[in-house]
Amino acid sequence: MSPVPPDDLIRSPHPRLRAFVGDYVGYDISGAPAGTHLGLPSGTMTFIVAIGEPLQQYIPGSDTVESFDVLLAGLHLKPTLIRHNGSMVGVQVNFSPFAPRIFFDMPAVEFAHHSLDLSDIARPIAVELHERVNAATSWPERFDAIDDVLLRAAHGGGAPRAEVLESWRRIAHSHGDLPVSLVADEVGWSRRHLNGQFRAEFGIGPKEAARVVRFDRARRMIKSGRAPLAEVAAVCGYTDQSHLNRDFKLLTGKNPTAWFEDDPIVHRSGADGAAEFEERSL
Repeated sequence: MSPVPPDDLIRSPHPRLRAFVGDYVGYDISGAPAGTHLGLPSGTMTFIVAIGEPLQQYIPGSDTVESFDVLLAGLHLKPTLIRHNGSMVGVQVNFSPFAPRIFFDMPAVEFAHHSLDLSDIARPIAVELHERVNAATSWPERFDAIDDVLLRAAHGGGAPRAEVLESWRRIAHSHGDLPVSLVADEVGWSRRHLNGQFRAEFGIGPKEAARVVRFDRARRMIKSGRAPLAEVAAVCGYTDQSHLNRDFKLLTGKNPTAWFEDDPIVHRSGADGAAEFEERSL
């Protein structure tokens, strides 16, 4: 495929989807050294439609590689390992953790800490997405196809408890900089009860969610290259640069500089779409 300007690689979904679906981000990477790309933890679920070759995820514990035409990964606290031969093409859809309820009538906890091929839970949706995105000949056509499929798949499944929804929103909108004790007070629950209900919905606790959301903001700033690490740490609510380094290593296995320098895909991945969701009830 010929190179595409970054602005053409990212688009907001249809307005009716924006409460629970973030940007569509196309990627067309070629000419990188073959190797392993780190899929990093974030405050969104990762939904990828592969174009051409399936996405290859290496599973260290079993020393195997799994292939995905349409991947849906839940919230996680460790990097996923994506094997590639120097090129990857696809569309990443940034899913709110409430999106699985809307499309598949399943809570996010069912996907936590692992990846699934969408065909395992919603085969008709997965097949249509993969076929239409792969048949399209331009990025706008691919994004239109995803809009069409998701709009028809959305059925307004049962929402989580209002306190869980509000807790997630407060953590996300503060970029992870709101103490969990304050979140619990604001929704009228004890910290212990909030932790249990939050884990039952998402598969991670509120403190872990705050850490991941803060990290994700820092990662995007580091990737942009527009600020030194000390400034990133200050803006993102870390105590200091050492605190940033510790959290970064906890969630990626590397410090920020090593992550940026060791993964050539980071330099070639073009637009890095932030998953912003409108202030609307589900």
